[in-house]
Amino acid sequence: FLSVILPVYNAMPYLPIAVMHILHQDLNGRSLQLVCADDASKDGSFEFLLDLACLMGESAAQIVYLEPTVASQANIDTSPTHLNPAFLKALRAEETSDHPSFSEVPIPDDVQKLHEKPLNAADIFPHCRKEHTLTVLTYKDRINRGQGAAMTICLQHCQAPLVAQMESDDERESRTAFQQMIETLQQNPDWDGVSCLTKCVGWERPGMRRYVDWQNKLQTPQDMQKGRFIEIPALHQTAMFKKAAILEVTQGVYRDGPVEGCDLDVPVDMFFWLEFFHQQRKCGKVGEMLLGWRQHPRQHTRTHGRLSIDNLRKIKVHFLLRPGGPAHQRHVQVWSVGATLEEWPRALRAPPAPAPAPG
Repeated sequence: FLSVILPVYNAMPYLPIAVMHILHQDLNGRSLQLVCADDASKDGSFEFLLDLACLMGESAAQIVYLEPTVASQANIDTSPTHLNPAFLKALRAEETSDHPSFSEVPIPDDVQKLHEKPLNAADIFPHCRKEHTLTVLTYKDRINRGQGAAMTICLQHCQAPLVAQMESDDERESRTAFQQMIETLQQNPDWDGVSCLTKCVGWERPGMRRYVDWQNKLQTPQDMQKGRFIEIPALHQTAMFKKAAILEVTQGVYRDGPVEGCDLDVPVDMFFWLEFFHQQRKCGKVGEMLLGWRQHPRQHTRTHGRLSIDNLRKIKVHFLLRPGGPAHQRHVQVWSVGATLEEWPRALRAPPAPAPAPG
């Protein structure tokens, strides 16, 4: 009835919690298919998934080793360690060390305990509902390809008409979270997706807490659509969509990195939401906090270069000015101060990027 996409890359020690919170969901007896794509993890994440699949048994779990695609093989020159587009721009901080902004912030007690005694598959298995299944995907060459590639192969293996999303370091503690979202979607048949309110978990980060407080105020489809050029109106991993809508928005491929024929370098979540609303699709929210967004020192939000303010502004301008966008062939006034006042007019006056080719 419901498929859940979970891209995985070096997600320990948080991955077992995310998996448990998916497989303990109560859908009133209906089945849930968890589809995980391990993107060449080196920290034990893949081994955890293999162990859990073994405990669940062949009737409930499958492991699929995928052959590299022709496009991926064409990009391989000698012995690459990754084909991840996130690394094409210089990182703002190293992924393998803690972000410097956390140097003065104490580690939370629950996280400290998790690091000292990580959860394993045997800890998680008793919490998995018997009607749910697990699919574990990975490429045979074990080369890191990035979030978009991982989500795309997950989508290709989703069997249900509804598709939810999670990230491997987040939480969805309520056992009825997905059921509440399903009911809200059923009550609003003109919606293409449903999201929920978010709370921050893990390290205390006042800036991120203000960010989710703003997101949580955008609950109607109208408010989410209007807010999309300020920031993404909901975390991608909070949401559940009709699979048909995802396929129409993405053309079956989650955009990630440089787009062929288009001068854009896009993260998965921002491009998806902007394209979703550009197509006049609707998504609202359940008025309950059903996702915990984990703050920790190695979040990609803080390290990847393409998540810089300048690059995100460029993507917003593309959707503002493209045909069908709210500023297409219209006069635009910019009211602001400082660097924002300087950079937005410069970006708006730049030659527009062509629309990306489908697929």
